[in-house]
Amino acid sequence: MNKTLDELFVYPKELVDEESKRVIHLVRQWADREIISKRQEYRENYEKFFIEKRKSLNLTIGLQRLTLPEEHGGFGWNSPANAPGIVSILTEIGRADAAIGVVSAVKYTIFAAITMAPHLDKTLCDALAPIYCAEELKTLSLVLPGAGLVGQETPLFMGRSILATVEPDGEGYAINGKNLRPINSGAVADLFCVVCADKLGRPCIALVPGNDANVVRGKTLLETGLNASSNADVSFNNVRIPKSYVIARDGVVEEIYTWLNLLLGGVSVGAAMNFFEMVSDWSETRTIKGGYMMKENPLCASVLADVADEIFTARILLYNLAHIMSKPDDWGHSGSQRVYTFSQIIGSTVQQKVVRAINRGLELMGSAGYSKEWHVEKHWRDTKTIQSYLCGVGAEAPVKMDTARFFFDCKEI
Repeated sequence: MNKTLDELFVYPKELVDEESKRVIHLVRQWADREIISKRQEYRENYEKFFIEKRKSLNLTIGLQRLTLPEEHGGFGWNSPANAPGIVSILTEIGRADAAIGVVSAVKYTIFAAITMAPHLDKTLCDALAPIYCAEELKTLSLVLPGAGLVGQETPLFMGRSILATVEPDGEGYAINGKNLRPINSGAVADLFCVVCADKLGRPCIALVPGNDANVVRGKTLLETGLNASSNADVSFNNVRIPKSYVIARDGVVEEIYTWLNLLLGGVSVGAAMNFFEMVSDWSETRTIKGGYMMKENPLCASVLADVADEIFTARILLYNLAHIMSKPDDWGHSGSQRVYTFSQIIGSTVQQKVVRAINRGLELMGSAGYSKEWHVEKHWRDTKTIQSYLCGVGAEAPVKMDTARFFFDCKEI
């Protein structure tokens, strides 16, 4: 491969300032040095290295503090204008390991609801910043609305069932919810962000400390992808939290989805770009009948073109979303119905394109695609799992309804 990834999969570089580019370059160096150049060793000692590499990324480089305000000890990337820089960082992490990327994306998504201008919550920053600026690795977990339960009516967020409730309790609130499935890290999370419904059925989010005795965790799940994130079902049995730990402003749940679509999109595009590097290297060493390079055969070249097409357009779309989010005066803030809907459309399309790109490459690689030596199938499992969170078979219908609701003014779906 005689061109760099950024020369092949272009993006509007003017969206990212020079300071951000230096941090992004540092994360790319971390990805290449710590994981990509040592794939076999990393895979053979995965559980150990997963923690070690997360520590080097979050504590040594300091990305645990990325979106915290400067006055609270963070990097100060808490403006909508930082959206292109943040998604660029998630892309670099996704190149290395999508599981680390997902844990990072969820953390920045939750912090966006707390720290992102113009909704900076100083009380919550005062409470959380000392914990997340300390030299100890912390893990956040996100519980979203889901498919609901048979025979049980629940409050809804845009057609999605909210299975957790929040009610006033003395000077604070009490959170309840049974057997909830987080996106990530349910078995090990230090802090949960839970989409809840209040007594009137209105959606809000609540922050629940993981060390509370009334937080009950199930067995660690064996997942097809992202297994290292150590997920598990959780139950909240009348967990009491301070009043400041509940955020009920209009559009806050939409903000969570908008940032999640952007940042998980970055993780998947990063994984796809590393897959491109792998399939490019593989195609350079394969010959077919007559002594020709496989990539020079028109049929094989067509498949390789499909891989590049999907990744190229996915990355362009993703930066389009980042640009929209970075300009709230032009398009609205990230919790507005307009930007939320755009994020749903682009987020689902990006995930579909990434999975399609890897599928096509695997078809061409045959058994090499599934062998551990080429390290390709992990990217496939991880990105397919991410897709299932946002726009899989069970989640695609609500995304379609979001789109119809905004573009056609549907009122009853």
